[in-house]
Amino acid sequence: MRSWARIGWMAGACAVLAAPLASIAASGTLSVSAVVLSASNCKFRPGSGTLLDFGSIDPSSVSNKTGSVTMVVRCQGSADPATFILTAGNGLYSTGPALPRMRHTVNAVEFLPYTLNTPISGTIPKGVDTNVVITGTTTPAQFQNAIAGNFADTVVLTLSP
Repeated sequence: MRSWARIGWMAGACAVLAAPLASIAASGTLSVSAVVLSASNCKFRPGSGTLLDFGSIDPSSVSNKTGSVTMVVRCQGSADPATFILTAGNGLYSTGPALPRMRHTVNAVEFLPYTLNTPISGTIPKGVDTNVVITGTTTPAQFQNAIAGNFADTVVLTLSP
């Protein structure tokens, strides 16, 4: 058989063998998702505070030391008035749920416990910027034996819905 004839015969045989494979159906999956917004749909506004500062603490003080920050919240959606709840995580150095503490910025084994007045919930008019004040407190029992220096923590705030 000539080489071109052999090639033609082989191509025809391959086409016959491949024909049944082409009719096999393929299947796959499709992920489907949606996000249904709350009727209140609340968000932090740009320019909201980002630092709750206790300032300087005198370790001989017998009074609680507080700091606060104002967060600006605006709610959209169909609910008027809108309802919200603001919660705070435990921070980077907590010893458990609702037990946040700041860590010394130089001596990483020294901590200063504090509390936050969260969760905070409320009802506010739709489409209106509203101030929400977050207050932190540290007590003399928590700071009287703290070493001198700067302490810091980072807490994640969650605004729902």
